[in-house]
Amino acid sequence: MARTRRSNAGLRVGSPVRAVSPVGAIPEGTRGTIKIVDGLSWTRYWVAWDTGAWTGSVDAGAVVAADGYEAFVAARAEAARRPAVAAVAAGSAAAGDDTGGGAPAGGDGRVPAHLLARSQAARARRAQAG
Repeated sequence: MARTRRSNAGLRVGSPVRAVSPVGAIPEGTRGTIKIVDGLSWTRYWVAWDTGAWTGSVDAGAVVAADGYEAFVAARAEAARRPAVAAVAAGSAAAGDDTGGGAPAGGDGRVPAHLLARSQAARARRAQAG
């Protein structure tokens, strides 16, 4: 799965941050302060956590600005909910469709529903043209 790049351009030395994923022994949600910013193409931080521990080489995707933590958690929850809603919608649309495209309506869980729908539409176009 491709990783999306988070915009952490505003994080500088002294910026308060929160962990959005466990960082070693540091649990998610722990507050900290950036002490060193390192890297050119892969940004990493040295973070002094409120627990007293320091962690080096913390990936930019593992922390977010402290004031944006609640928005990040809400966006992550919405993203986790969205595929389930899309799968239900695709399943209900495929249940009413009787074209016999050959692929199961819900897929096997490894192929996204939108790709199954795209291939089914292509098969229907090919059948009409041929």
